[in-house]
Amino acid sequence: MRTRHIAGFTLLELMVVIVLAGILITLVTINITPDPRQQLQREAQRVGQLMGLAADESRIRQQPIVWEADLRGYRFVTESGGERQLLSGDDLLRERAWETPLTRLAVLDNGGPQPAQVLLGPGAPPARVAIAREWIQPRWRLELTSEDGSVRIDFDESGRAVMGTDPLAAK
Repeated sequence: MRTRHIAGFTLLELMVVIVLAGILITLVTINITPDPRQQLQREAQRVGQLMGLAADESRIRQQPIVWEADLRGYRFVTESGGERQLLSGDDLLRERAWETPLTRLAVLDNGGPQPAQVLLGPGAPPARVAIAREWIQPRWRLELTSEDGSVRIDFDESGRAVMGTDPLAAK
């Protein structure tokens, strides 16, 4: 008499497949969760690019543009006749909220060590940076700090941004 082999998987093989599937799902879930430090870095890159765009816009319009920022968000405004107005007609330079909540925002003149303007609380008046129409502008630095780290943006004489992270402030 011959014995027949029953086709199928053993319990051990099924358990190995389930464990591997669980590990893969965990890895995918971990990679999908955004890193707050990367979000802050992306936000800083966006601000740097928008500042360059605002400098170009200021030269085209022949009118200074002011960047205002607080711990909730930032906006680009123009001032004419003593009246402050949000920059209109440009979807890129619209008012925006920070994607990552900030705990500190500092503006340093000429890249110096002492901040010219620092915001530590949500009720503080906004920091203001004038974006001039001239091709050569003073150097300055913007520091954005959240609970997860800090990033700095150095602006050169042409108004272009150079990114950097503060290793001492990162957790």
